[in-house]
Amino acid sequence: MEPSDLPSLSLRPFPVADRKPQNLSEFVSRVNAEPGGFRAISEEQLREEIRTNVENGGLDDDAHMSDGESPSADDGAEDEASLKDPAQARMEVLRQVDIAANTALLTLDFLSLLLSKQNPTQVGQTLSQHLRDMVGIGTIGADKLHEPLVTAAKVKDNEEVATGWTLMEINKIRDSAEEASRFLQKEADVEGRYWEDVVAVKKAGWSVCKVPQERQTLGVRFGFSESAPDFRNNGLAPMRRGDTGPVQLDIGHLGGVSERLLVVYEKDGQVISRSPLPAQTPDDAPLEARVLEARNTIFSQELWHELNREARTLVAYDVRKQDSRLVCDLDPTSKIILELVPLESTPSMSSDGLDTGIAEAISIALHVLLTYSHRLNELARTRPIPPYIPRSRGQQISALLRPIIAHMMHLRNVRSAATYMGALVQALQRAGLPSSLVLKKSPISSLRPTPGGPNHSASSQTMIRNMLQPVEFVLKLTLLPDIGVDILGRTSLFPVTATTYIVSLPPNSPLETICAPFKDGYPDLQSLVDYIRTATARALTEHFLSISVSGTAIRDLDQEDFELSFSVEEQEDKPAIVLACTVADNSARSVKNRTWTANQQGEAEPIKNVVGQIVGQKLL
Repeated sequence: MEPSDLPSLSLRPFPVADRKPQNLSEFVSRVNAEPGGFRAISEEQLREEIRTNVENGGLDDDAHMSDGESPSADDGAEDEASLKDPAQARMEVLRQVDIAANTALLTLDFLSLLLSKQNPTQVGQTLSQHLRDMVGIGTIGADKLHEPLVTAAKVKDNEEVATGWTLMEINKIRDSAEEASRFLQKEADVEGRYWEDVVAVKKAGWSVCKVPQERQTLGVRFGFSESAPDFRNNGLAPMRRGDTGPVQLDIGHLGGVSERLLVVYEKDGQVISRSPLPAQTPDDAPLEARVLEARNTIFSQELWHELNREARTLVAYDVRKQDSRLVCDLDPTSKIILELVPLESTPSMSSDGLDTGIAEAISIALHVLLTYSHRLNELARTRPIPPYIPRSRGQQISALLRPIIAHMMHLRNVRSAATYMGALVQALQRAGLPSSLVLKKSPISSLRPTPGGPNHSASSQTMIRNMLQPVEFVLKLTLLPDIGVDILGRTSLFPVTATTYIVSLPPNSPLETICAPFKDGYPDLQSLVDYIRTATARALTEHFLSISVSGTAIRDLDQEDFELSFSVEEQEDKPAIVLACTVADNSARSVKNRTWTANQQGEAEPIKNVVGQIVGQKLL
């Protein structure tokens, strides 16, 4: 129905019905209500009334049929009051409803009785019991009076038309079936390609499950159950069916980009090494390759997150944030730069001519340490904690960058200590003394627990656990044939990452009396160097003692006009053996020095001969 066809809303009262008789029954009732009824009506009176109505233009429609007079005001008031009576109107409606219902029942009984002759069983359900008892069933019937004029040509024509319509409907059904077949074939191909990708992912070892919020959608789980809460929930991606069938991996929660951790090692402001970055996986790659790419991305994002958390606790070790990068200064000339970069904006750096050894080793170590942190979280979750051990609150900060700093510090200190001690040994050898140096590094323990034991763990975990233990090295320094020292360098990670040097002497060593080491060790390399220089000078003095000893000098105590002293000094950042001879003559003092260094050119005279010559001249 159009909006214009709807009845309009009006606040005016309903119009009064027309006062003319609405039907023949009302007209008869009105005539009978007049005085005399139909007996008082004559033909001449009706003709006169019609003539009067025509002359008045039909305005006197309410005149009485008997005398042509207009109705009185009292009669109009009574009619109007009767029309406005709601009870009377209700009774009139109910009366009309009863009449209609009675008419319908009579019609139903008549039709049922008419059809009871052909189908008495079915019609008996609608035929009233009163009529059945009164007249019975099948008492009336109906038949055709005239047969239709049907010719053979008409019958043939009707058959042809029916055949044509049948063929047209068959063609429509065939076209619909072919269209449905093509649609089903397309859907089968698309669904087949979708399930091929799902099965390939399942065979590749990935976990396939239902998405919690979308139970009708399958998803692949590529995250890590022991990750930080921010990344644990992002390790499940829905596998939605594409328009052409292949699975569309929904990884929008990862930012829509593939990211990796880039490690750069700089020395003297120049990039020495850079970790290689793989090429980005194309969109048309197999689904298992895209899932692997998503797994690597979320792992790199979590690694970057944990590195930023740990960097706040390593400010004392020159770890700081610069824009979007983490910078760690290893020493005044070298540093490590870490950055999370997207693969789409960074080309592959595997063949840019730079060395990848150091940076790639650091990158691999960071990834392995984060995996080990996941393993520790799993053990803490699955194994009960004894009641006497306090439970930690919140997520612990993983030790990722600290072991790297400790090992780089250890290597730097080993190199510095070995270089200095080696230069000292070379200087002593140039002076003709049988000195030597042996460096021993403690290898990472390869001991494995007994297989099948309660505390059995994989060899890789044992290796990582040993990497987090203090690292040691030993320098066996021989200054003179009967004087030697053992220097133990230990680099600890916790609670302070630093290298401590402990000097031990063999039994009955002369240094116990002339220059004993500090029992608690030396906190840095400079303190160790100061002790070694003092011990070397006193050992040389003890070795060449022939008159008397006073500290690190041989002196004539009677006349005090002669002094021969030994010392170890720094020359061009390398130790040098210095022999100083001081002679006093007529209140004038003259000092002559002889120096032996590791890089001394030419053949040097042994210090034994020089000392012998000086002491011999003095004795003469």
